[in-house]
Amino acid sequence: MNFEKLDRFLDEMPSRGIPACSFLVTQDGKPIYTRNVGFADPEKTRPTREDDLYWVCSITKVTTCVAALQLLEQGKIALEDPVSKYLPAYANLTVLGADKVSTSPAKNTLTVEHLFTMTGGLGYGIRSAPVLEARRDPMASTIDVVNAFVKVPLYSEPGTHFRYSLCHDVLAAVVEVASGIRFADYVKQNILDPLGMQDTGFHLPAEKQSRMTTMYRYTHGLAVSKPIPCENPYRLTENYDSGGAGLYTSPADQIKLLTALACGGTAPNGAQILRPETIARMGENRLPDSARPQFEPHRFFGYGWGLCCRAHVNPTISSVPSSVGEFGWDGATGSFALVDPQRRLAMYFGLHIFDCTYIYYNAHPRMRDMIYEALDQE
Repeated sequence: MNFEKLDRFLDEMPSRGIPACSFLVTQDGKPIYTRNVGFADPEKTRPTREDDLYWVCSITKVTTCVAALQLLEQGKIALEDPVSKYLPAYANLTVLGADKVSTSPAKNTLTVEHLFTMTGGLGYGIRSAPVLEARRDPMASTIDVVNAFVKVPLYSEPGTHFRYSLCHDVLAAVVEVASGIRFADYVKQNILDPLGMQDTGFHLPAEKQSRMTTMYRYTHGLAVSKPIPCENPYRLTENYDSGGAGLYTSPADQIKLLTALACGGTAPNGAQILRPETIARMGENRLPDSARPQFEPHRFFGYGWGLCCRAHVNPTISSVPSSVGEFGWDGATGSFALVDPQRRLAMYFGLHIFDCTYIYYNAHPRMRDMIYEALDQE
């Protein structure tokens, strides 16, 4: 496999204002590509490594979906279950009227499937008055904070429209209730430890803080990234485990999870985290026709949304080289995850920059395409 084109593209990242990044790819459970570019600190004393740590924001959603799907396999939750079965605060929901002022009782029941598919009608209001009130207690739990979400009316009837939202945070709370243990502990015991992911978690230990890569904010038009405080804005309290955006990880750790998903749910070390038939369901579109228009127009033609974020369903529209059923997601700091079960291929791009649209619209698709190009030229 010839990756020279990709090497050149990544090596040019610093000239585009990208101080540090890592890109790892596996196929059939084995590494086929690793590239670390730049420096993990502004002083350029720490060359980037794949075991550097990053807050990955919405890449967390992949792990949360895996956790919930494990409980689905065990029969502890079902897609059709009302969310109120696990979180009684979600029993009597209201929906915002067309005038954006009036409200009315929800006609549809919010279900677990709506949480998976971002069709729950929730927003991303982590600074809404009820959430800020819940956060006044710095030790408020995941369930305490999630229960505050529904003190704000839904934007739409559950199951009717796609809206990127706090649905996966609520899904984490469902996992916590259904499993009987704290969400962070469930993830550690059932995903991280079996896969040997020792550098991943929701609450960064003091002894690992020195390994955190500098966080930046991109200045548009100037190809400059400015260092900012290395904080996760979605870590709402000391005891809040954000299923939507709470994890820190390293590229070397994250690729272990993606590799297991690409290989039918079983990792190279033999740990099985999901069944092959569950992996297949993760790449199937589950958005109703009424919800697809809110998702596709941004950058996802040919994609739907499945049980683990984006799902590639129509290559004739997208012209994307990945297989039907490819799935994954990205994060607010620029990271990118791809799982292609048909080709047993996994990709992970680690980055720590907010507001860098260049990464989402240019770098992610080009890196993906160059990997497939190299594989197809074998």
